[in-house]
Amino acid sequence: MKLLIAAPEYGRIWGGIGTYLGQLLQGMGSRAEVAILGGTGKESTVGSVTTVPLTDGGGVMMNYLKFQLALRKRLPGLIRQHRPDLFIVHHAQMPDLLASTNDCPVVVTTHTTILGQSRGIQEACLRRSPLDASERATLAILPALLPAEIRYWSRVRHALFVSGAVRNEVMAAYGPGLETSATIPNGLSLGGHSSAAPESDGSILFTGRLLGWKGLGVLLHAIKRLPDRQRLFVTGSGQVETWRRYAASLGLGPDRVTFLGVVPREELLERLRRASVVAVPSFMESCPYSLIEAMAFGKPVVASAVPGIMDMVEHERSALLVPPGNPDALASALTRVLTDESLGRRLGAAAAELARERFSLARMCDETLQYFERVLAAS
Repeated sequence: MKLLIAAPEYGRIWGGIGTYLGQLLQGMGSRAEVAILGGTGKESTVGSVTTVPLTDGGGVMMNYLKFQLALRKRLPGLIRQHRPDLFIVHHAQMPDLLASTNDCPVVVTTHTTILGQSRGIQEACLRRSPLDASERATLAILPALLPAEIRYWSRVRHALFVSGAVRNEVMAAYGPGLETSATIPNGLSLGGHSSAAPESDGSILFTGRLLGWKGLGVLLHAIKRLPDRQRLFVTGSGQVETWRRYAASLGLGPDRVTFLGVVPREELLERLRRASVVAVPSFMESCPYSLIEAMAFGKPVVASAVPGIMDMVEHERSALLVPPGNPDALASALTRVLTDESLGRRLGAAAAELARERFSLARMCDETLQYFERVLAAS
């Protein structure tokens, strides 16, 4: 099977879609010949994967626009050059909004929607949480983005959703006339993710992009309610200094909250191994890799009770879920895990079993390739 994949996030530190693609390409191996439109630098081929950069970088929102314009110009030639069986696009910001093709079926892999993201950003804004440039830009041009997303979904015929939550949102908000669809949760290579971790160090860990809708502001307010001995470590890309100043404005210095920025993969895994609890306080999610990794390590998780997360874990069985945007409830749940070792062990063990059963890379890749075959048969 030959695939042409459009993903401006590929090869960049932009969160879930980049992680998803790295995992998918690893898991598919030689079962598919792939040309991926994304990344930076020069065109290159490694094994069965050819990377074709279309843009020269820049900020997140500007890069999306550059990518859309470049794809509109170059897609016909790329189709002729690579002769794909399927054209796969990864939707969070409609990378193929300005481009179209009738030469092969198009599958829209849907990780989130602009509608869902905007709701999360608005919730963060109401709580005066810091926002990064992409979040501010989304709110500024939202009156144009939402009609564009409506038009975008009117032409989609084949869609792969990473969670039931994002599928339900798309179907309710846009009602696309899909010919085929599948819901396939994200998967992760579990090698090296042992739940037999070393002794925990009592820390709370947040991993992910430093965005307002990720609920980091709510988590910082929750940390303020905990005893002084409790420490939070924050890893991920974003405006680290802005968040450090925000924490300081709450009276949280480096003795309480450590912002590590982007860390090497091995350091991130070591932080996960040693954390006592992982916090996922987002205002919206689809199928976050930060949660899957914590589960794979057998770590107790305290997370927001939002649809995407509730698709993945069960309250009091494999995680503790709290209302989004509620620092008191978040602080209370964190305290429960930190002071009750048996609860933490029980939640972590159930989460690790769930990760093996539902969120393995082999399962995701097998189901994805089976769906692609179904699209080809239907076309």
